[in-house]
Amino acid sequence: MVLKKVAAKRAAAAAAAAADNSPASISSSSSTILAGPQIECRAQQSRFWTDTLTSGVEVDLKDVTINIGERELLSNAHVRLKEGVRYGLIGRNGTGKSTLFKALADKLIPGLNPSTRILMLSQVEDTVRAAEEDQTVSVLEHVIRGDKELVAAEQRHKALTAAVDSANSTETARIVRTLELEDRRKELVQAQLLALRRSGTRGKAARDEEIKAEAAVAEAEERLANIGGEADAECVTVANEMLLAAQTALDLLEHSTAAARAAHILVGLGFSQEMIDGPFKALSGGWRSRCSLATSLLVQSDILLLDEVTNFLDLEATIWLEHYLRAETRTLVVISHDIAFLNNVVEETIILRNQELRYFEGTPAAFEINEKKQFKRATSDQAALDKKRAHIEASIRKGKASAKATGDENRSRMVKSREKKLEERFGVEHSAKGTRFKLNRDMVGYFDSRRSGIEIEAPERQVKIKIANPPQLRTLGDLVHFDNVEFRYPRAPKPLLSAVTFTIEQNGRLAFVGANGNGKSTLAKLIVGELQPTSGTITRHPLMKIGYFSQHSVEDLTMPLADLSLNRAGPVTAMSYFLSKFPVEEQAAHAFLGSFGLGGKLASDTPLSQLSGGQKVRLAFALIVYQPPSLLLLDEVTTHVDFATVKALAHALRHWSGAIALITHDRWLSRVVVEGESVRKASGTEDDDDGEDEDDDDSDDSDSADGSKKPGITWRVGAGKIKLMDKGMLGYVAMVERKVAKREKLQQQQA
Repeated sequence: MVLKKVAAKRAAAAAAAAADNSPASISSSSSTILAGPQIECRAQQSRFWTDTLTSGVEVDLKDVTINIGERELLSNAHVRLKEGVRYGLIGRNGTGKSTLFKALADKLIPGLNPSTRILMLSQVEDTVRAAEEDQTVSVLEHVIRGDKELVAAEQRHKALTAAVDSANSTETARIVRTLELEDRRKELVQAQLLALRRSGTRGKAARDEEIKAEAAVAEAEERLANIGGEADAECVTVANEMLLAAQTALDLLEHSTAAARAAHILVGLGFSQEMIDGPFKALSGGWRSRCSLATSLLVQSDILLLDEVTNFLDLEATIWLEHYLRAETRTLVVISHDIAFLNNVVEETIILRNQELRYFEGTPAAFEINEKKQFKRATSDQAALDKKRAHIEASIRKGKASAKATGDENRSRMVKSREKKLEERFGVEHSAKGTRFKLNRDMVGYFDSRRSGIEIEAPERQVKIKIANPPQLRTLGDLVHFDNVEFRYPRAPKPLLSAVTFTIEQNGRLAFVGANGNGKSTLAKLIVGELQPTSGTITRHPLMKIGYFSQHSVEDLTMPLADLSLNRAGPVTAMSYFLSKFPVEEQAAHAFLGSFGLGGKLASDTPLSQLSGGQKVRLAFALIVYQPPSLLLLDEVTTHVDFATVKALAHALRHWSGAIALITHDRWLSRVVVEGESVRKASGTEDDDDGEDEDDDDSDDSDSADGSKKPGITWRVGAGKIKLMDKGMLGYVAMVERKVAKREKLQQQQA
């Protein structure tokens, strides 16, 4: 019976929290408790609540453990977020970055201050609110309505204004008592959630507060039901006081500038004025995701959590966002596979690895440099220490032999003393600060030896992806040639693309860049023949095979779930789907999928529907390169994967001998794969003092099998044309930077 009551309270509290008007409710907190795998969080406990309760807008939680189902993602980790600092959270796919975000946003970790406003932009667009809205609502109105705290404050102010202006005292009393009841119910929800998360002495105190909150709700309900009499006279005074508080709340939320701020953000994210004023329902999924981002930037919060925020942004919007976030004063935590974006935005880096959180004061690129330096230094120190130990041991052996031969007792005692020192005092000779080691200062507490050994922590093991080179075509000739091609969609007023002329040579490299909606994906479909040109000619090599990775390749992997042609009992897995496409030995299929990080039970037992976005990208890519094509046409191939996988893919493509046509907004990937720039130079991790420590094979600039590959070229797609960028991706980035700066200056002048 008690369990049923607790479950009922949990459900009621979660449902109320989901409907709460706080800014954190933009993330679906109810799903954490009511549906799907449950997130369980624990943190350091103490008799004194002040020891574990974060204060203000900072977070400092120790011994945090997070489980989802039976899987432990964090174990005794230290979660620390300093006020006003911009963090980048990095880690491999599946290590729990998004789960940590959800635990913070839903305040599931004991010790999080209930008053701290934490806002999370989810990786998956929530379309429920959009479906419930008025179908005529504009994009601007939709973004402003996303600030639920502001909307609630406006509604409260409107109701209280009506109460104060009303000549009917009963109507005034009804409005005041209704708002009071709403306030007491919200307080009850918070008390219930707090009581569920506390135990022991603090749990008893929390349950006492819950009982008081329940009594306050009951009292408010009774007062609302019994409107009338002398008590209504005081409601006018109460209404005026509440109206003043509501006006103050609106001022704090900057109500008067909300529309202007929302419009500024939307313009920065690439919306035209026509789109801003147009209906929200007319937007595609990618543009709706930008609306969610605009809302998260508009809503006031203490901590903003952004998960893969650049997935649906073109480079122009990404660079604008970099500028915007660098001016943020609130605490910011960003997850992104775009290493250039992270390096340009963050001040400190949080590393999620081995179920622990580590903190580094610098960008991810600086952390990578520091990690390699520390590893090299520790390895060098250990080698020197081993050499010194070998020398001392040799002298001990020599001394023993001499003492035994001569019978010298003094020499024998000296040898034994040296042996004791070697056993007890051999190890680190310098403190963490670089000063001379002192036993009583640098080793406080209990230890097995007088000195500790040198800790050597190797950098995280790199992801490896192997792609077989395609066979050389038997005849010469370009793979693809566009000659004055024009393409126009039916009933379109003007062509999307016109006068397009370019060539993809055998083993050539080129990139197509530009803002979304300018025809890059259409250009890809013209290359593979899915679309036919309105005019002009497209010539393809008769022996050419194209491997096409489209923006919908991952979505297409959900289709086999209903494909009866597989004729297989049970759910469709990566292995069964792969074998349905390529009838090979299962052992060979295991080896091939394993080279893409899809080996073992993940390939054989995990249904396709349960694979992560990054794992589906790997499978889709594996399917197109199993039989190596002459041309790889890759349209936004890095979406949903972590940077370690992006880096591995870049390594594989750099050394691949076939032709590559890359459509991307990823500056780093284009510079490495198309333009042949070294991984370290593109990542900003070059180090002249560490040039010999090269683990990525970048020392050889010739990446093709015959060493003859020349740097590729970059085409900008825009205004129906394609234009060759003389300085490649760096030239395009510089052009976008100038455009963003000019637009920002114009907006400031207009303001």
